[in-house]
Amino acid sequence: MLLIKRIFLLIGFIGMANNIVASQTNNLGTWIVYFGNQKINDKWNIQSDFQYRDYRILGQRNQFLARAGLGYNLKAQNHNLLLGYAYVATDSYDEFDLSTGTKIENRIYQQYLYKNKIGSNSTTHRFRLEERFFSSEFGLRGRYFISLQKPIWNKNSTYLSMYNELFVDIKAAQFDRNRFYTGLGIGITESLRIETGYMIQAQKNITRGQIQLILFNNLPITKNNKK
Repeated sequence: MLLIKRIFLLIGFIGMANNIVASQTNNLGTWIVYFGNQKINDKWNIQSDFQYRDYRILGQRNQFLARAGLGYNLKAQNHNLLLGYAYVATDSYDEFDLSTGTKIENRIYQQYLYKNKIGSNSTTHRFRLEERFFSSEFGLRGRYFISLQKPIWNKNSTYLSMYNELFVDIKAAQFDRNRFYTGLGIGITESLRIETGYMIQAQKNITRGQIQLILFNNLPITKNNKK
């Protein structure tokens, strides 16, 4: 019964977000996201994410991203260093929403992630460096991500989520983009949770809204054997 109430709450939140941005349909997209963080042991973990991003609400693909990396904890479950690879396919559209082609990117990235607690709230800091390989160009980008999770009911099962991420084009020494997000999450089990929210992405000349639907999977690869 409690899970059903949470699901209805989540659906209500999605509806509220839709009403807020209904007048901005032409600038509204949808991101469907899977995040995995699989513990191998106390030191090593595998992180992955798969993202399908629509240019409009549904049915007009803007980007597909597949990313995975191997991480190492300097301290137990914290101060994580990671090396990873990403494949990104981006579809472009003109002013008439006609497809103008797909741009393929192969990306190598390195990151440092730090987590801490402020009372019952959880914060995460992430610094990421990306080497971006296209068919005829190379890019270098830095990113700084900070997030806050605040439990609202039943400890950490239901929570408010907020993050901001700043992107800097290091090669061109200029601002690339900024993402600001607020959302609501619900724990299904200790290792699985779902989340939805609204993100504003601001680039040089474009600001767009994105509705996000996210599944987080933290199921470990191996179980601890207690003796």
